[in-house]
Amino acid sequence: MPKILVIEDEQPVRINIVAMLKAEGFQVILAEDGQIGVQLAQEHIPDLIICDITMPQLDGFGVLEVLQQTPTTSTIPFIFLSAKSERSDFRRGMNLGADDYLTKPFTRTELLEAICTRLTKQSAVMELKQKLEEIQQSNLLKDDFVSTVAHELRSPLMTMKMAIQLLQTTQDTKRHVTYLEVLQAACNHEVELIDNLLDLQRLEARTWQDEAELIDLRTWVPGIVEPIRMRAQQRQQIVQIEICPDLSPVRANQFGLERIITELFTNACKYTPPGGKICLKLFAGNSSSMKAEFGSTTLSQIFTAQRITIESTAFCFMLSNEAEIPANAIPHLFERFYRVPKSDRWQQGGTGLGLSLVKKFVEQMHGSIYVHSANGWAHFIVQLPIKR
Repeated sequence: MPKILVIEDEQPVRINIVAMLKAEGFQVILAEDGQIGVQLAQEHIPDLIICDITMPQLDGFGVLEVLQQTPTTSTIPFIFLSAKSERSDFRRGMNLGADDYLTKPFTRTELLEAICTRLTKQSAVMELKQKLEEIQQSNLLKDDFVSTVAHELRSPLMTMKMAIQLLQTTQDTKRHVTYLEVLQAACNHEVELIDNLLDLQRLEARTWQDEAELIDLRTWVPGIVEPIRMRAQQRQQIVQIEICPDLSPVRANQFGLERIITELFTNACKYTPPGGKICLKLFAGNSSSMKAEFGSTTLSQIFTAQRITIESTAFCFMLSNEAEIPANAIPHLFERFYRVPKSDRWQQGGTGLGLSLVKKFVEQMHGSIYVHSANGWAHFIVQLPIKR
């Protein structure tokens, strides 16, 4: 319930007001003079203040003047109480910023109506203020995003421009082939970036449809992973896939699931050294297979560290690779365009959107994703509901 500060030097009036407010469920703070009232207002930041005008040392006008000087207390709704009914006193209070003015004696109904009106208006004002702040923050993020996208799009375009210029000036056949390869790589990068941006936009606008179909993961996943496995073998990386035998076919969005697995595998290939392992493990929520080892860490230890509970109505997969992620980088992994500094072993580059897309797809599919890194390994754990 709202918190109300009552500043009143007359004890009988103070007791009467407190009884009325507590009967309505309000939380009440009491102050017997203006100086104490100012101190309590600054300490507790109440939702509303009811203050007598005529008090010794610091009167109600003085209290309001002090509170108006501090941003945290200047917006608190303020109701004056007074035995005076002169128009000049009323105008003075309003000019100082008071929200209402009740003349003693007042009825219970008058007091509660004044409180309800002020709290309702304050709630509307605070809601509007929050929306304005959200709009301002959204605009800042939008401006930053547009600036970053422009930079990311410009980079491969400049590479293509340079390759075209070199192709036009050289007569050497071997150099022609090299420049064409550079041009093709930059073009592929640009197309990938645009495709990822479009996917990200659809996911954030929630126009992507999470349509489920029955998938036999034991036969489907190896086919998805095979092109990545061939690329990993060229880099002498070892790819292992383990699908628990108790994992039955599941209903899930095939496109979203493919993008999640592909992006995680691509990311793992970028950061795994020659001879390093990349392991994909799939299992059902009711699986008891928790003995798989990753370096000196077991699957159950990883789940305990991340406080992960696998739901019986879900399936889970974990992609692990031999490359530890710096602790200070983990909170930023799913940010758009974020790349872990100086960690791309193969100078492969990328759009910086892969893990952002993974997280968005997981969220759209009503799942959850966790990251754990220790003992020379990085683990990405995804849990998705099994749809009926």
